[in-house]
Amino acid sequence: MRVFGESASRLAEAGIDPAALAEIEDAVARSGGLPDGPRADVHAHLGRDRDGHALAAEDLVGDMDRWGFGLAAVFALNDAGARGDFAEANALVRASAARCAPRLVPFCRVDPNAGWASAIDRAESGGARGLKLHPVAQRFAPDADAVIECVGRATAIGWPVLIHAGFGARALAAPLAHLADAVPGACLILAHGARGDARAVRDALAGHPGVWFDTSLAVLADLVELPPERLVFGSDRPYGDYATGLQLVGCAARIAGWSPSQIEAVMYGNFATLVGA
Repeated sequence: MRVFGESASRLAEAGIDPAALAEIEDAVARSGGLPDGPRADVHAHLGRDRDGHALAAEDLVGDMDRWGFGLAAVFALNDAGARGDFAEANALVRASAARCAPRLVPFCRVDPNAGWASAIDRAESGGARGLKLHPVAQRFAPDADAVIECVGRATAIGWPVLIHAGFGARALAAPLAHLADAVPGACLILAHGARGDARAVRDALAGHPGVWFDTSLAVLADLVELPPERLVFGSDRPYGDYATGLQLVGCAARIAGWSPSQIEAVMYGNFATLVGA
């Protein structure tokens, strides 16, 4: 069992009682007050990151079982490999999703400046169903020509595109609006609720029906102001955890007065629309 996303053995090594912490974790999750119902996670990583974070498919599925999640979209951590094209990491994600089918929905992670076209071709033939981009980790502008071309390709094959949109001081509204204008049919999922520039992003993209926001590690005040019809639950495993993610969304639902059907949309329905589940 993992507690707040960490294994019990690692907690014990740090001198923390896993059982006592698990009681706190349960209380945190319950404090959100979310009703029972189908749950899906649009933002989870597999593999090993350059910073040492790691998560195996079986551990993720164990977390999902504990917290009632039937499905999760999964993609590679920041491990681009020797060629910088995420070939090995994407292959691991696809193999993991096949091994744990149908629980895990594989996405393809690319660097728009490093072999993205062949990476998408391999991923599409291997059953991937979405694209992940990380402008901060891979150091590219969200509205660069290569990004527009890459998102255009993903859109042409019917993939949603999840873009890291938080944690990194920078203006997001103008470049994301440019990207949305350049690929008008794109389905863009902005991670972390566009944390750091959420209000400007919300205003700039108000006219784009294909823009969504995931809740992972987002700011509560931002989620309260965003329409639930455009929100998708995300955990950011292994950086985030399900207990605090559920608490965050439950608090937003309570403060904003979401209806039961709106809660169901955030927790599952919007995910199903995006990935065809």
